Amino acid sequence: MRLIENQWIGPPELPEEAKNLPLAERVLFSRGFSKSEERAAFLSDTGPAFHDPFLFPDMETACAEILRAVRDGRKILVYGDYDADGITATSILYLFLKRIGASVDYIIPDRVTEGYGISENLFDDIFSRSPDLLITVDCGIANIDEIDRLVGNGVDVIVTDHHEVKETLPDALAVVSARRADSEYPFRDLCGAGVALKLVHALCESLTGSTEHDSLSEGIRADSWRDYLDLAAIGTIADVVPLQGENRGIVKDGLAMIDQSQRPGIRAMTDLILKKEEAITSGTISYQFVPKINAAGRMGDAARAVELMIGRDPETVSEIARKLLMENTRRQEIEAAMFEEAVSRVEEDMRTNGSFNSPIVVCGKDWHSGIVGILASRLVTRYRRSAIVFTEQSGQDGILKASARASADYNILEAIRYAGETIEQFGGHPKAAGITIRADKYEAFRAAIREYADRLQPEGGEIGIRIDAEPSEEELTVPIYRTLQALQPFGEDNREPVFILRKARIVRSVLCGQDKHLKIYLLPDTGDRMTGDMESEEGTPMEAIAFGFGDMSALYAPGRVVDILFSLRVNTWMSKETLSLNVVDLRFGRTGNLLEDDPDVPEKLYINRLPLRQVAMLAKRSEEELLPQKSDIRNVYIFLKNRFGEEICECDANLLAAMINAEYGSELHAFSIMRIIDIFSEAGLLSVLCRQGKRVCFHLLFVDGKVKLESTEAFQRIFDRER
Repeated sequence: MRLIENQWIGPPELPEEAKNLPLAERVLFSRGFSKSEERAAFLSDTGPAFHDPFLFPDMETACAEILRAVRDGRKILVYGDYDADGITATSILYLFLKRIGASVDYIIPDRVTEGYGISENLFDDIFSRSPDLLITVDCGIANIDEIDRLVGNGVDVIVTDHHEVKETLPDALAVVSARRADSEYPFRDLCGAGVALKLVHALCESLTGSTEHDSLSEGIRADSWRDYLDLAAIGTIADVVPLQGENRGIVKDGLAMIDQSQRPGIRAMTDLILKKEEAITSGTISYQFVPKINAAGRMGDAARAVELMIGRDPETVSEIARKLLMENTRRQEIEAAMFEEAVSRVEEDMRTNGSFNSPIVVCGKDWHSGIVGILASRLVTRYRRSAIVFTEQSGQDGILKASARASADYNILEAIRYAGETIEQFGGHPKAAGITIRADKYEAFRAAIREYADRLQPEGGEIGIRIDAEPSEEELTVPIYRTLQALQPFGEDNREPVFILRKARIVRSVLCGQDKHLKIYLLPDTGDRMTGDMESEEGTPMEAIAFGFGDMSALYAPGRVVDILFSLRVNTWMSKETLSLNVVDLRFGRTGNLLEDDPDVPEKLYINRLPLRQVAMLAKRSEEELLPQKSDIRNVYIFLKNRFGEEICECDANLLAAMINAEYGSELHAFSIMRIIDIFSEAGLLSVLCRQGKRVCFHLLFVDGKVKLESTEAFQRIFDRER
């Protein structure tokens, strides 16, 4: 159980000349768009410009070799990857080459048995197809030895990739990458599908700009590459690359294509997963479409997803879409079981080792290798620590494979490098990585990761929520909401704007969605006593929906004054549009009271042995008001036992106090809660794993027999002190 306050960052202080800008422009200004022409270009309907594809290194060579191979009837093999980026990249290039009459096939490696990149396990399959030219998409730039072997066996190779470039490039006919040191291409952050699109862009210009290829150019226009923007948009969203510059143009135009898509496979999938007339956004692609595409590679053969993208027969692609939907459901079920087991192992490790400053390292015997990356991400979200998740299901006896994910600004790749002597191979970047080790090196690997955290980089960075602006009440309107839609599409480095509303009073709260979510109605707080009748309150309350806040409803009861972070939504009912707030986070409004507003301060002073009377003076409370009552101690223990059992609980004491107060009608605060936890800890009723200021992580202990709380030093310090 985690009950902690998120870190809020911002909103940024704007210079005078920016304070009166329209809200959409203020959002952009806060994100670094200080020039009016930059903001105007961003908000323009035309979207960002697409760059000259021939600024890529080796692009002219790649086009010449591909078109020569097509003209001569040579066999071309497109080598892709098993995730949504690789699948869409493969589909883009395959479809275009087919369109110009190429003899082309494709191959996708198996996630478990072949892994990422050009795999030697696939060489027999590759050679059996007798390709004359192999073109990689979304991979290949690191496969020096494998490409040497292909070339040595008479296969020409062209590499297109977007991953980081090693010191040595593969010995291929062409290596098309914007990340090469000699690249003149102005945008480095394309995904694999984006690079494949630019290759098709260059091929279209080559075909239409010269009479040399007239036999191949029938039906091809200079802008025929735009026919594949829908596929490139899916890959771009799936690979979580920054939605800036050219990526934003790809997604913006690609989403418009998907919305009107005539591509049977995409239409079949959207018909299954979207409600009728539901708008297609980057969010619906990311959270609803992409997981089904990735399910193909996670749960079986990723080539099925390629067939979905390139297929023309509506019945066939509909059947594939249904199967992928079923497999994604099965993936979710397996993932849920894995997550439950992983949480149990992680928390047992916490109880045993009490290590909170290092990444989580956990291993499961039968964990599905296609799901460990998702599992690592879920552990990061739950514990706010980086996670490395191994599985014995690696396809090889005695070998463990892992996916690693970083929390906040932690550099997980450097931690892995530190453990290098225990590792067979690894690769990735500071936020995510893949690892292979021998099973007998697992404990040594765990020890090295802990050592790295202890000596060089401890965990503990908070994931902050960035606030873009503080709109006025007059700006919370449907027309203003419409202007904000020019900021779309939202995604990495162009997230949906988050706004702050301060000192809003909850006048009504309702559980909804099987009690998982909380709907609240808000009015500006005037300091007046609430009547309890929403209709009699001055003004029209604003509706806000807090998804996932159902289990914290007691914290946000009517009368509570809160600060709220939100994005905007429009609800339509009976042709009438009303604005609502989509809650990102909630926090108690400041009261001017030290105990409630800054509970870390008195807690740290008391822990550092400042006399209680001086803490009370600073808090402007009496000593009695600072401390719990004896009757509170029993209530707190019953609450913890009923709510958490022996589960590890990480909480901010002020939130825990508010929940207990709501249940028992008590008047506890963070300071009094921490004193009770001190008593329980010394009495052996609970184990404190770590604490810092108001934040504490603990779990209850099973105790056989009666415990004498009165004998603890903490109890005596509170109740037997000199008055």
